[in-house]
Amino acid sequence: MSANGSLVRSASALAFKTLTDSSKQSSLVFAENTIANHMTKTQLDYLLQTGIITKKKSLALSPQKNIPYMFVHKTIQEFLASMHIAINQTDIEDILKDIQRVNCDGESILDIGQLFIFTCGMCAPVAERMSKHMMDVITSDMKSQLLSISDQEMDLFSTPYLAQRILLGGFIERLANKQPCLQLTLTHISLDDYRRPTIKEIDALNTLIDMNISNITSMDAFYFSNSQQLLNRVQEIISQSRESLSYLRLTDTSHSDLQLDLQGLKLKSLFCATNTVLSNLDCTYMRSCSISLPTPLSEGRILQSMSITGKNITRLHLSWFESIDLLCAALPTLTSLHTLILYGTNLAVTLLSSLPESIRKVVYRDSDVSAQDVKSMVEWSKSRYACVRCVLLDCSIAANEIGYFVTG
Repeated sequence: MSANGSLVRSASALAFKTLTDSSKQSSLVFAENTIANHMTKTQLDYLLQTGIITKKKSLALSPQKNIPYMFVHKTIQEFLASMHIAINQTDIEDILKDIQRVNCDGESILDIGQLFIFTCGMCAPVAERMSKHMMDVITSDMKSQLLSISDQEMDLFSTPYLAQRILLGGFIERLANKQPCLQLTLTHISLDDYRRPTIKEIDALNTLIDMNISNITSMDAFYFSNSQQLLNRVQEIISQSRESLSYLRLTDTSHSDLQLDLQGLKLKSLFCATNTVLSNLDCTYMRSCSISLPTPLSEGRILQSMSITGKNITRLHLSWFESIDLLCAALPTLTSLHTLILYGTNLAVTLLSSLPESIRKVVYRDSDVSAQDVKSMVEWSKSRYACVRCVLLDCSIAANEIGYFVTG
């Protein structure tokens, strides 16, 4: 490479400029005139001979002109683009603007994953800025999902998990290249003792969490086997990120009643499944809440908190709740509630009279309903001043009542 410095710089510039093209197609497949902006015909011929760049005649609109070119593999393009970043560190601001311009939302932000990993091994200042950009985009995307009232199920935590995997890869790449410690930004974290991460991944994650522990924005924790140790880590993060932690998902399959103190958290979204017992929950800032299979103690605490501080909740998802009386008492206080989703309840009609005026959609799923229940839903919805949809999904209806829907 040192003997072909000019060629390397030209190929790297081409790789970076095409990779950051606003058109996804043009970022991978490009015309000869694009190449001419960065290198000579002799350099192009050399790259074609070595196979680093290839012709793709099958993609051409005309067989004789505008023949597209592409790097032999996107990974090669990303590696060379990272070299361009390392070679041109004096132009960091312009480089970052190009990266951020084409990777600015939840759908595209993961596309910079391999570029980021290579950059961690070559150019720490840009890698650190890239990690912050990734986290900022994810925060913005989560906020947008939370504010949306579309019928699509929210999936707040899949992108943060994949982004964390990218950051861990970059941190490990830095170690492999014996670079100084990277101050990467990781504010959306996933803790999971089920997927069995490697020792390197565990060490890297713990290091990154310790770097960012007072600024965590979201946490997705899945307890499986070593529950108490993981729970202690979860509690530590909660305690040190009270001012910043806004999105929390807790999934417990350990079949033991674990305790978590949420004192001081200003959660915007909470998902809690099964056995974890929550204390000091404040719903003041909450817009979305999903509770599944809670313990009786946790169920009572959550409903009590909602009754007092839940006026901003717009979406409530409850699965297999037992405290129907407490729920009926809490629902009228949720004066912003737009959508209520209920799994596994046999008391569909009981709740209707308790719903606030703000309700627009009620979903019953995996529940037992009767023809009379459906009739009551229809009559109830007619009595509302605004249209309210009642949706039945995967619900059981007695065989001797099916005729009601045929003739009624």
